[in-house]
Amino acid sequence: MRVALVTFATAVMVLRAVVFTEARSPILIVPGLTASQLYKKGPLGWRGLWLGLKLCLNVNSALKDLSLVFNPATGRYQNQPGVDIRTSGFGDTCKTEYLFADPIEQGCGKQRPIIPYFYTMVKYFVEQYPQYYKRGVTIRAAPYDWRLAQDQLQASGYYSSVQSLIEIMYRDGGNAKVTIVAHSMGGPVSLFFLNNVVTQQWKDTYINAFIPLSGAWSGGNAALEAVISGHESLSLYFFLRILCFDLPPSLQLALRSATRTFPSVSTLLPKPSVWGNTVLVKTPNRCYTANDYEALFADMNHPLGFEMYTSTSIINEGFPAPNVPVFCFYGTDVPTPETFIYDSGFPNTFPLVVNGSGDGTVNLLSSEVCLNWANQTQPFQNVTFPGVTHGEMVSNKAVLRAIENILLNGNGPTSSSMVMRHCSLYY
Repeated sequence: MRVALVTFATAVMVLRAVVFTEARSPILIVPGLTASQLYKKGPLGWRGLWLGLKLCLNVNSALKDLSLVFNPATGRYQNQPGVDIRTSGFGDTCKTEYLFADPIEQGCGKQRPIIPYFYTMVKYFVEQYPQYYKRGVTIRAAPYDWRLAQDQLQASGYYSSVQSLIEIMYRDGGNAKVTIVAHSMGGPVSLFFLNNVVTQQWKDTYINAFIPLSGAWSGGNAALEAVISGHESLSLYFFLRILCFDLPPSLQLALRSATRTFPSVSTLLPKPSVWGNTVLVKTPNRCYTANDYEALFADMNHPLGFEMYTSTSIINEGFPAPNVPVFCFYGTDVPTPETFIYDSGFPNTFPLVVNGSGDGTVNLLSSEVCLNWANQTQPFQNVTFPGVTHGEMVSNKAVLRAIENILLNGNGPTSSSMVMRHCSLYY
């Protein structure tokens, strides 16, 4: 067993430059919440729904199309009647490099994309190592329907497709083990795959490393605000504001209605095993902890929400170690929503937000769940990036150098081996 716990800002002073020579591990990207493009089938074929122009033309109609229908008797979810939605770009990187579902395809990598996501990371590796890293061959992505929780992703065949894709990448990469780079909710999505879908023998054969970036292991407390009153800075609202510019005030409640139907968001609610009896929500009438969800959902007139929560709460329960080499990266020291104080307008008004530590989206307590894996039989490293926000983790130069070192040299940053050519952590 090899364990290393490193603060990146301290380790950065040790070594100024490392010379890299040979690439030897294909990269599979697993995106986070709202970060896979969704398309709706219509009379003229498949058209972009998330993020697409239809959102701006009729936001309420598009959000209704995105909403799911929950069947309490079966615990299953389905699309709205008559609505057919799918993801796009599985096995490629283009639809993960940018987040705008443009019906007119842009040449992948030909221009700076609208609302870039993994664009900087993919561009970095294909330009630094053009002999090895090629889009759609040795650097690929596995987008998914981010509205769904892991059990329904499994039922949909997503994980079997991921397994097949990794085996293809292993072969196309010269029988080289694959590195999974997962962001945000992509961390728990990948963890479920490693613990519940494939065997240890398969992992030993095909997986080089698992690199979660800002893994939302115990969710993010912002997800709690999203289902209560509609979180203004949750990624749904954030991206809509960038794309559509002028949004009506009523959008808050429309977004809340859609968000409440997504089982993925239920999996991102703060876990009782992590937060215990810490007060997360305050109203004029009472306080709520992660152990009080049944009362909270009843008091916000959303009793079905508790059934949705209980149907997903066992996913990744206990956060078992994946038993592959893990390099757990996350940002720290960024004000992050932790406690929400509502006035008498609960649950239809914005709360006073009390911040704690984290990356601005995922709370530090959630990010640190991976520390429980330090005793797994495979190598483990935990590396923090002070001041780096949740979104910056996929493009920050210090993060890219650290990933580079793992891909090329088989190890992450330590006090004696550093991966930096530049010192700044704020790119």
